[in-house]
Amino acid sequence: MLIFFIGYVASGKRKWGQRLAHELQYDFVDTRELMEEKTGEKYADLLKNKEQFIAAEQAVLEDIIKLQNTVVAVGEMMPCRDENMDKLKNAGLTFFLRAGLGCIMMKLPKKKHKIPMVQNIDPDFLPDFIQSELERRKLYYKQAHINYLERDLRKPKLMEIINNNRFMN
Repeated sequence: MLIFFIGYVASGKRKWGQRLAHELQYDFVDTRELMEEKTGEKYADLLKNKEQFIAAEQAVLEDIIKLQNTVVAVGEMMPCRDENMDKLKNAGLTFFLRAGLGCIMMKLPKKKHKIPMVQNIDPDFLPDFIQSELERRKLYYKQAHINYLERDLRKPKLMEIINNNRFMN
C-alpha cells in the first residue's frame, strides 16, 4: 500500500508521514529529497529552472507510484500539475493535511530558509501570498481521499483513519 500526504508548506506532511511509516513499519520518502537525489541538484536550484523542475518532479512521480508499503510526503506543487493528483489517487491513499494560514505562519519562520518560494517575499505581504497560494492549490488538494485538519490530528486518530481506508484500493 502507498499513502501520500499532500498539502501546503508547513502542513505537517513530513512529520505525520514519518510517524505513520514508523507505526506501520513502512518506508518513508519525501519527494523533495528524491528529486535532489535523482538530479544531484538542491531543491532550491531546481526551482530556478521551471522545465528542469517539472521534469524532475514527473520522473519522481513515476518512480513513487511503483513503490509498495511506503508513506510519501509529496511536495506541495506535485498534486497541482496536469494529471498528477489522479495518478496519486490511483496509486494509493491520498491524505490532504489542511493547515490554516495562522498555523502556517507560526511554523514558517523556522522553515523559511528552506522554502525558496517565500524567501524573498516581504514579511508584510507573506500572509496574503500564502493565502492566495492556499486557495489556488486547495482545488487540487481537496480531491484527496481523506481531508483532515492537521491541528486536530493525533496519532490514534491517524491510525483509525488509515485502518478504515486501508483496503480501499
